[in-house]
Order: sequence, then C-alpha cells, then structure tokens
Amino acid sequence: MNKLEAVMLYLCQNYPYEHELSNSRLTKLVYLSDWFNCLINEKQISDISWIFNHYGPYVDDVMKTAEYSKYFEIEYQKNFYGNSKTLIKCKENQSSFLPEEEISVLDFVIKKTDRMYYNDFIDYVYSTYPVHSKHRYSTLDLISLANEFKTESLKQSNENR
Repeated sequence: MNKLEAVMLYLCQNYPYEHELSNSRLTKLVYLSDWFNCLINEKQISDISWIFNHYGPYVDDVMKTAEYSKYFEIEYQKNFYGNSKTLIKCKENQSSFLPEEEISVLDFVIKKTDRMYYNDFIDYVYSTYPVHSKHRYSTLDLISLANEFKTESLKQSNENR
C-alpha cells in the first residue's frame, strides 16, 4: 500500500458521512491534510504535487489511485441537483499503518470539515493560504508556503503588539 492509498483509506474509513466522499471532497481532504501537516511537521503526508487549477487545489492522483487500487471502489451517482457525482468508497476495512502524528492531522481535518456543507467546505479550502496567496494554474509548494505563512503570521503578530 502506498502512502496516498493509506491516507485515502484512513479518510474513507473515518469520515462520518461516506455518502459525501466524492472525488472532489476526498481530493481536497487530502490537500488539507498535506497543508496542515506542512504547518505542523514541515512536510506533506502525501507526495502529491498540488496544482491550483480552476477548481482549487486539484490533481488526478486521488481518482487514479482509487481506480487502480484494490482497496477502493468507485460509485457514480447523481447529486441533489441532478449532476454527476463520483463517490470513492473503501471495499473493506483495512489498516492504513500511518504514523500517529499523521493520524492526528487527518483526525483534525475530519473534525474541522465533517459538518460543512459542500459549498462551505469549498469556501474553507479556498480560504487557505496556498490558494489565497497564489494565482490559478500555479504549483503549490506547500512546504515553502507553510514557512511563508508562519513568517507572515509572526510578523503581523509582532506588528499588532
């Protein structure tokens, strides 16, 4: 099992509303996990090279992993508005063997976002520093952006004293 599979598996098994784990939401949950892990541990959990495209931080890695992994199944549905929705589900309960520090970050991301309706969730993702500070179609170097964010936050904190 590769690292991205392990992260996806953990999120799928622990996110309380499995019917909301669309490709879009799961991809952005992985993004948030990488972002918060960069802020806390100065490294991403996954090895994804994030791109800020038209739909925010997005890559095909999550969907491709789900398609080719024995741990996931893909279900095509219609959402509340009649549009197509691609759900990613776990086929079976399987341990993901992630380090405790990464599980803490994943649990934080789940707890922070699980009550958000989709539009609120997307607004939250778009409010994160990497998306807020970069232009569309740029690569998001989350480690550098986390350091930049911490430096700017510290500078603002000192100015407000």
